[in-house]
Amino acid sequence: MSYSTQSDLLKGISEEELAELTAESGGTPEATMVSEAIAKADAEIDAYCGMRYQVPFSPAPEMVRSLSVDMAIYHLFTRRSLEDKVRRQKYEDAVAFLKNVSKGLATLGATALPPAEVESAVAEISSSDRVFSRDTLKNW
Repeated sequence: MSYSTQSDLLKGISEEELAELTAESGGTPEATMVSEAIAKADAEIDAYCGMRYQVPFSPAPEMVRSLSVDMAIYHLFTRRSLEDKVRRQKYEDAVAFLKNVSKGLATLGATALPPAEVESAVAEISSSDRVFSRDTLKNW
């Protein structure tokens, strides 16, 4: 399940702009390109958040949805080799926030679950008492 949708992206940019970024021709956004950009953004989010949270999120915290939108829009701009300072700054801010999440300096909110505890395998060794020592071998 994606953290954001095309309709979420349309809250950040107009439909015409989304169509220009995704469609080769025509005035409607190409859903495949939008999905690829969202998937790329979500993979980045999971890579950072996987250090502290169980991913993928289900349901995703609101902050994750917002990050996914900003990052996906930025990926669509870079797909067309367009430089937009505002979009780039939003992307860089999102990555900086995710780095802080991975370091434990920021959280995503109460709805996120911590990663599942992994049982560590511990080797146990047992043996009988020591038979030979310096004291028992002195007279030999």
